[in-house]
Formats: sequence, structure tokens, C-alpha cells
Amino acid sequence: MNRSHVLSVALAILLGCQLQIRPACAHISGIFAYFVKDINEPTASTRMLRQQLASVAERIAALEPEVQRARAEHDVQADAAVRRIRFYDVYAGSALGALWAGAQDPIDVLASMESLQKRLAEDLDALAHLAESYQQLRGKERSLRRYGELLIPFKKAAEARERRLSKVPEGLVSPFAEPYIAYRIAEDWETMRGSTFVLYFNWAARKIAEQGLENVLQKVDAGGSSWRLEEDILNVLVGGDDFPFIEDARFYLRADHINFSARLRSARDAYDLLTVGQLERTGPVGVQYRIEAIFIDGMPIDPNDPDVQREVYRGHLLGIDLSPILPAGAAVATFEQHNGFLLFSFQ
Repeated sequence: MNRSHVLSVALAILLGCQLQIRPACAHISGIFAYFVKDINEPTASTRMLRQQLASVAERIAALEPEVQRARAEHDVQADAAVRRIRFYDVYAGSALGALWAGAQDPIDVLASMESLQKRLAEDLDALAHLAESYQQLRGKERSLRRYGELLIPFKKAAEARERRLSKVPEGLVSPFAEPYIAYRIAEDWETMRGSTFVLYFNWAARKIAEQGLENVLQKVDAGGSSWRLEEDILNVLVGGDDFPFIEDARFYLRADHINFSARLRSARDAYDLLTVGQLERTGPVGVQYRIEAIFIDGMPIDPNDPDVQREVYRGHLLGIDLSPILPAGAAVATFEQHNGFLLFSFQ
């Protein structure tokens, strides 16, 4: 192994710690901002993340009864509306039959039907409003749960950093402990980057392609001009422990970032990996995962290292070619990041 290169990577890790690692893109938002803000104070960042996680859990717990009440009220209203619709169907049929038979006054029959129709219209309007309120609550609950899910890998990364800093050889203290830890991680990263990290994303891209985009993505409209990639489906397909030396792999699709976490194993040690990035175009109908920040056991790895750039983006990282689902007449694919899914559209 090139020892001078390992030293340069270790130096990049240390600079990342000292400069509070700035990702390739200028924006920093969401949980990522909180994580890098306290990179020089690992105990403070871990404590903050724990507090955030507890706060989210409390907010979800407080919201659940409200969601359940809204659902129960919606079900009661819906049941009542359904009964009235059924009654209306029966009444309308018998009333029209009686009208034709001359058994009732036509004016009374029509007045009764008009009154019932008005009541039904009011019921359906109220039901629609109730359903909208319920869906808003459900959306808020889902957002909180996704936020809470994303806090967990950041919390793990912060805790892993604390463990590394607490297990330096006896006699090594700051500022000498950090270079030692950085050097050990850099040695393993030199091997894992090409043999595990990059190969995993290449494997994931092949698995998506082999499965068939029409089976992985969900069609949004009948014409196939829009498709969704759901976070849950992506994780079922390429998450978990299916790839060698990677465990608990998981993607977190969010509007501001796409995050990936996993447990990396090498011959020497095991590490908590966390990456932060976004989707980017690689051509008219191609996209890939552009990494803005990499953390190994909470220690930042510079994603702009020339070796990282060369190896990570050779052949595209998690590259997806959308041409198999390109509808007739379309030439360009666009994308949008949302909480829990990616939306692809064709023009």
C-alpha cells in the first residue's frame, strides 16, 4: 500500500474534522446540517441527535391519538353516508315506480327526492373535507416518522466517532489521538473504497436493471410519462445484508438529500458508513447518486479526493438508465426528490 497516499487521506480526514467538512454542493440542510455543525464536539452532537430522536418520538406519540380520532370520525361519517346512499337508491327506485303507477303525488315524490339529494350532497362535501383533514394528519405523521428514521444513522455515526476517540492507545491524547485514528481509518478506506464501497453501488445498479425498471418503478399515469421509485421498494431490492462485507444497507430518500447507511466490514475492523448526496443527471435519460459527504465511524472522508472521484464515478455510482421506460415521443428525463420517493418524468 502507498503509505504516503494513506497519509494524504488521513490528512483529508483531519482537515474535514477541523473545517467541519463542506460538501461538494454549497447547500447544507436538514439533519446533515446539525451533524456537521458539531463535528468538533462529538459528545455535543450525539447528545443533540438523541434529543432530536426523543423529541420526534414524543411528537409522533402525541399525534397518534389525533390521527386515530380523525380516522374513527371519518369511518363513522363514511358509514352513515353509505347507508344514506343505499337508502336513496332504494327510495328512488320505489318512488319512481310508484310515480309511474300513479300511487303518489308527483310533486311530493320529486320534492322528497330533491331534499334527500341536497342532504346527500352536504354529507359528501363534509366527508370529503373530513378525508382531506385525515390525509393531512397522516402526511404529518409520515413526515415525522421519516425524520425519526433518518436521525438513527446520524446518531450511530456520532456514537461511533465517540467510541473511536475513547479507544486510543494509552498515552495518546489530543491533538495526537485524532491523527492516529485518522490514519487507521484511512488505511482501511484505501482497501474498502474499491473492493466494497464502489462494488456495492455497481451491484445495486445492476440488480435494478436486471429486475426491470417497469417492475421496480411505479407508473404514476397511464401514459407512462411519470414514474416513482419508492424508498421501501429500493431497500427491499438492494438493502439489508445481501452484498458481501456490507450489512444493514439502507437508503433514505428525502427532498433535500439522499442518504445511505451501512455497516462496512474489512479484514481488520468494522465501521459505520454514512453518505450524504443527491441525484444528478448523467445524460438525457440517465441519473446517478452524487455523493457530497462520506463518514466512516463519524469521521469525514473527503469525497473530492481525486482517487475517490476516479473510482466512485467510473461507470456512474448507482447509475440508472431510464431509456427502457422512455415513452414514444419523449427524449429527456427529469427527476424530483421527495420524502420517501423519487419522481421521474419524461418530456
